[in-house]
Amino acid sequence: MKDGEQFVKKYHRALVKANRDSLEKMKPRIASQWINEWKEQLDGKITDGGEFTVKFEEFLTDELGFADRTRVSIDDGQLLIDVSGCAICPGNDLLSNEGEPSMCPILSTGIMAISRVLGKKATLEGVDKEGKEVGYCTIKYDLAEKGA
Repeated sequence: MKDGEQFVKKYHRALVKANRDSLEKMKPRIASQWINEWKEQLDGKITDGGEFTVKFEEFLTDELGFADRTRVSIDDGQLLIDVSGCAICPGNDLLSNEGEPSMCPILSTGIMAISRVLGKKATLEGVDKEGKEVGYCTIKYDLAEKGA
């Protein structure tokens, strides 16, 4: 392939523009598909936070392979995903520069993984990109017990 990164960037941009009216439905559908497939490989839930971070990091890195590096950690009631060299972000950067909506299915993937595999409630706290180049961020989720 001549330039896979350029293709992914343009493909993502075209996909988002072509589906701009249904993006809010697409993100969780993509995430749901990914997490359901992962959960089948795991044979169910992982209730230990340490084991979950290792397995989820392996899934993001080895199965999805959307970034050069991902690190998952749980600290003080938060789950953090540190992303370096994301293949999705350059397309989202193009979209943002054009005033178009962006789409990061990784955000919903984190929420669903936390809920369906770890068995906790997840709330997206935010995405820290400040001072970082395109493709680098830290995704932050607040964790709580379900029903709390």
